[in-house]
Amino acid sequence: MPRVVVVGLGPGGADLLTTAAVDAIAAVPVRFLRTTRHPAATAVAGATSFDAEYDAAERQEDVYPAIVERLVAAATEHGSALYAVPGSPAVAERSVALLRVDGRVDVEGVPGLSFLDLAWVRLGVDPLAEGARVVDGARFATDAAGERGPLLVSHCDRRAVLSEIKLAVDDPPAEPVTVLQRLGLADESVTQVAWA
Repeated sequence: MPRVVVVGLGPGGADLLTTAAVDAIAAVPVRFLRTTRHPAATAVAGATSFDAEYDAAERQEDVYPAIVERLVAAATEHGSALYAVPGSPAVAERSVALLRVDGRVDVEGVPGLSFLDLAWVRLGVDPLAEGARVVDGARFATDAAGERGPLLVSHCDRRAVLSEIKLAVDDPPAEPVTVLQRLGLADESVTQVAWA
């Protein structure tokens, strides 16, 4: 059966790649990148990027099935294909979730450091001990409704997402919110701001 090797690039530069990821990249000559807009993308030389699909799509959700089709076609033609994704293939990667349930290919996952690993360290939070939860900023209003305790909100990559999060909370917290940006990079930023 054709095989797709999914490699996590980690949350920052190539210095955060695992040895297993580097070995997998070297072993599979047919390579794809979910996006070149990632600091470690240069570690996957000769890869085809899906950036054009993201740029052309009206909705981001439409891109993931198209990625799966291209990966399946490449793996079928060449026997195997590599698919490199930001962070970890097991965390917030819709295209990988779709690929895993596609019966036309075997999927081998090569873990990568996730943004969550760096976030918990920078925040000084043990997510298990404190019962922390992670929600996608685009689904904040429904996924975070009525929840208490530490909450990490991911994928706040657009002003519209941040605005919807702010407006979804009727009684904003008095304590500051910690904003994590560019974790794992030389210019990473951890700042506290008021909810407003």
